[in-house]
Amino acid sequence: MLVAMAFPVSRPLQVTLPSHGVLFLESAHAGDFRMAPRRDPYHKLIYVLAGEVAYREIGRDRELNVRAGSVIAVPADVEHQISDLETSTLLLMCIGRDRIETEEDTHLLWHALADADPSIVKLSRPSQQRLEGMWRRAMFEWQHQRTGSATHVQALAAQTLVLLARLPVESVDASAQARVRAVRDEIEETFYDDWDLDRAAGRAGLSRRRFTDLFRQEAGQSFGACMNELRLKHAAELLREGGHSVTGVMFACGFNDVSHFYRAFRQRYGKPPRAWSEEDSE
Repeated sequence: MLVAMAFPVSRPLQVTLPSHGVLFLESAHAGDFRMAPRRDPYHKLIYVLAGEVAYREIGRDRELNVRAGSVIAVPADVEHQISDLETSTLLLMCIGRDRIETEEDTHLLWHALADADPSIVKLSRPSQQRLEGMWRRAMFEWQHQRTGSATHVQALAAQTLVLLARLPVESVDASAQARVRAVRDEIEETFYDDWDLDRAAGRAGLSRRRFTDLFRQEAGQSFGACMNELRLKHAAELLREGGHSVTGVMFACGFNDVSHFYRAFRQRYGKPPRAWSEEDSE
């Protein structure tokens, strides 16, 4: 059973992985937190939710300062030590060796993170929000132990690795324009999701007007036009492949209204979806 530590701790958590090999935890540090050098028999990601820590791998000369919004990848059996530079709250994802070593794709994702030098990912604020949301869902799911909780938690662990492996490391540029760029990058991968201007602006931490202006500068088109373009391009690709109904394509691309989809597709490609796909296949 997962115990989410809501009270401050002075020593590192004692971790026992469940049989399926994935565990999400919270470690809120007290002002007197101390950690001796340690080796863990599992791999782990450490996300600094608040504060700042110093991370040191024993046997290496350097010590890395890690601020809130950053992830540290710590391989199994690597002797390491963490100390607070500010009182910190850490989120941990612990994952068993077997899941890393026996699943090829998971193995590649993990080593893309852990083998980097340094193995620390600094995330943009929009990416932090995505990561924190997955952590919250995983902790809630495991705490309540509903049907399928173990499978859901494993899936969230995989999504976390994919997110970190795909998203670029954030540069020192934390400007409003950089946050809009990060949202645009996210939209390009999730355009089929339930996006609207309020969600996008909130993700960037900006007002609707400010986000709209900066998005147009970044993408060369309005937010709405960009969403339509991404969805319609995907629709055309699915129709070209064949084997998809128009309703299925509409759903897969994120359109919720048939008439709007037909109108937008015809305006973009000159014909309604089915007629366009039949002509394209000739």
